Amino acid sequence: MHITIRQLQVFESVARYLNYTRVAEELHLTQPAVSMQVRQLEQSVEMPLFEQIGRKIYRTKAGEIMLGYALTIQERLALAKRDNGRAQGD
Repeated sequence: MHITIRQLQVFESVARYLNYTRVAEELHLTQPAVSMQVRQLEQSVEMPLFEQIGRKIYRTKAGEIMLGYALTIQERLALAKRDNGRAQGD
């Protein structure tokens, strides 16, 4: 399984806004690039994270679970960055 931090960031934004276009604007990406990042993450975890009904998207159960992990990973990375910055100052 190969998951990138960027995929998690894009996924978290899509999970929050439930709108690929808005995420693309926020992250300065194209909408196809956002879709590709999500698709690659779904391939890595081997399950759909979103479902589309009409023009709306919804998180699947797997998407809900992945969102929790994505937020935890991002939080841990922020803490690591902070702690490493403190260590550099010692």
